[in-house]
Amino acid sequence: MLLVLMAVMVLTGIGVPSYRTLAADREEARFFEMLLHDIYFAQSETYRTQASAMVVFRESGGTYEVVQNFQALMPPRKLPETVRLKKTSNLNGVYFTANGSVTSAGTLRFETSRGEKVLVVHLGKGRVVLSE
Repeated sequence: MLLVLMAVMVLTGIGVPSYRTLAADREEARFFEMLLHDIYFAQSETYRTQASAMVVFRESGGTYEVVQNFQALMPPRKLPETVRLKKTSNLNGVYFTANGSVTSAGTLRFETSRGEKVLVVHLGKGRVVLSE
């Protein structure tokens, strides 16, 4: 009986921490996928409405939102607990003009549980690339 209890405790001790890291990795992957979709949504809204739009990060609340003409296009989205925008980023958002191009190029640097991820915004057509 004691041997069975010890085996269960060992398996639980190994399984729970590995599940937590797996869950955090999946949550981060979903967040970055959603962030890219929201950036592309903001850009497509500029094509549709012929008005500028932006994806702005709010450091105080740990959120970001898509804004057009000072109105939110969707509710603010919260960053996961394991992700934060680093102060070494030279952008605090992605700004699109009425024709879909970006107003300034740069990088958004995120600290994650697996290290740094960088979102690079290129001038011109407003391409955005996520790299680790």
